[in-house]
Amino acid sequence: MKKRYHLIFEGRVQGVGFRYRSQIIANKYRLTGFVRNLYNGDVEMCVQGEDSDIDKFLEELYNQRFISIDNIKKEKKDLVEEGSFDIKY
Repeated sequence: MKKRYHLIFEGRVQGVGFRYRSQIIANKYRLTGFVRNLYNGDVEMCVQGEDSDIDKFLEELYNQRFISIDNIKKEKKDLVEEGSFDIKY
């Protein structure tokens, strides 16, 4: 079943290739959404796709070298029409 989540990642998630790796992995699982750095050092993301693919995506993010996710705040959102997973600046 297709779902959309708004996520806030806390930990060592800036300056370690988090956004780039997120985009690569999201494309692998055909997920859509965006990722961007926040001023407080966290990373914000909206991700949309099949629930099982989102779980695999998050598992791969957890296992990336240099990235250290301490906590994820997760909120379910309404689906939107979009065609890609983008890095926002």
